[in-house]
Amino acid sequence: MMKRFAAVVLGLLMGSALYAENYSEGKKFLGLEVGAAQIQGGIYLDILDPLSYDQFYEGSGVTYGLRFGAQNDKYRTMILFDYYDNVDEDQNLQMGLVTIDYYVLSQDAASVTIKPFIGINVGYMQYESTFVEDTDFVYGGQAGLVASISENIDIDLSYRYSLTWETDTMDHFGAAMLGLNYLY
Repeated sequence: MMKRFAAVVLGLLMGSALYAENYSEGKKFLGLEVGAAQIQGGIYLDILDPLSYDQFYEGSGVTYGLRFGAQNDKYRTMILFDYYDNVDEDQNLQMGLVTIDYYVLSQDAASVTIKPFIGINVGYMQYESTFVEDTDFVYGGQAGLVASISENIDIDLSYRYSLTWETDTMDHFGAAMLGLNYLY
């Protein structure tokens, strides 16, 4: 467990160092995100029946997250911490991701700058359900739009999809996200 944690921390540091020029050329930001999520992970439909395990159970609910990153005119890098907990469907997920987004183009509409983006993500997750607990690496992609509504405020609407690497207890996590960033 400690080796996996060390590998994740090393990956996060290397991923953010990969685009370290964003920190000196662009703006840093802190943000929050909320989204509608779907998760495919294993649960016991009846905890008293060991044969009721459904490996492909699709749950849905709300996910919340914190983000820290930097951006310039072409790229955005973020470190994300997302939390998903659906008590009714007995699924819990914590995820840490490093994302790199590329702004495809930029258009000014009145006082709002709209920038569509595509990107990739990599990170680590912990999935829990009754009698089920697993950790694994995740990878995936995202696409969306960023709207700069002022010099210090960005709003983005995106869809993020992440797959697990080797675990059998969780397959994927997808979320339509609304983010709010404070640039400084």
